[in-house]
Amino acid sequence: MSDFKRYTVEFLKVIADSTRLEILNFLKGTEKSSSDIQEELDRSQSTISKHLNMLVDNNLIAFEKKDNIKYYKIRNADILNLINRINSVVLDINKEKLKDIQDVDIRETLS
Repeated sequence: MSDFKRYTVEFLKVIADSTRLEILNFLKGTEKSSSDIQEELDRSQSTISKHLNMLVDNNLIAFEKKDNIKYYKIRNADILNLINRINSVVLDINKEKLKDIQDVDIRETLS
């Protein structure tokens, strides 16, 4: 496998996690501390730390220390555009399944 393919696979593995996607979404357009992220996502400190380290190690987010607190931010806004595009494709591919789920939810609500 070429280096480029390996990097691509590794990148996709990094974003293929719901907690990391939630972190990226929460950091959209702003800086947040790990405590802010932990509180917002309602996850343990160790879980958030593990995922933040993975995102930093793979250059998706960066941090800046202010008064001994690390503030995290997205390194490149293109990652958010990519995630939005992936979400659109997933919706298109699964629209029938999602419609069926919505129909069931609506029927249950009306019952």
